[in-house]
Amino acid sequence: MTRCITLALLFGTLLMGQTIQDFTRIYDAYLAAVKKGAYREVSAFFTKELKEEVKAPDDQDWYMTMAKLMLPVSYEPTFLTMTDGGQKADVQVIATINVPEDVQKEQNLPPTQRQELTLKFEKQDGQWKWAGSTMLGDPDQRARPKDLNMGSRSDYREGSHTQIGGQILRLEKQAAGTVYLIRMFDEEEAAFVPAAKVSSEFVAGRVLVLSGAEHKSDKLKFWADEASLQEQ
Repeated sequence: MTRCITLALLFGTLLMGQTIQDFTRIYDAYLAAVKKGAYREVSAFFTKELKEEVKAPDDQDWYMTMAKLMLPVSYEPTFLTMTDGGQKADVQVIATINVPEDVQKEQNLPPTQRQELTLKFEKQDGQWKWAGSTMLGDPDQRARPKDLNMGSRSDYREGSHTQIGGQILRLEKQAAGTVYLIRMFDEEEAAFVPAAKVSSEFVAGRVLVLSGAEHKSDKLKFWADEASLQEQ
């Protein structure tokens, strides 16, 4: 019986001296400031670069309007990635966001929608600052394989030396290796890495680079003959 290892299991792990909770506390304080609506309080969280980017009054008004629209009803952190020698951090979250009524009617959308977000932080003058966020779309709408039954190497194209790469979203250990669910554009692909090629460094948030073969019938399954991490 296989056991799915959720990204939540990584929350308590120390990464470069920080945990995911350290950043969600900052994010919660930032959201509270946005709700109050005072730009001065919100901008106290900003990196120097973000402050410069929204220096003009019109840009500040636009920022506050968008920040209020993007206020999550709730959110679930999934994983933390540290880069630049521990000076930058990306926190991946799944947020539930209210959809404005006019947008609901215009696009036939429900009152709320799930969005995958990357929350960006940077350490400046000894303090972690808010560097903005990136929307990655509705994770429920992303194409993904029907199952994680990866079969055997013979189920994949012979002589194929295709290369793919993507961020590890989650993983599942199996008897002969590990299946990594990686994000590729607007799809999730299941990549099987034989046990001999698996590294303990292949964790959620890292970018996995694979060389191997595509499945003969399921384009969202891949068999890796070689696997490595993209340098951060």
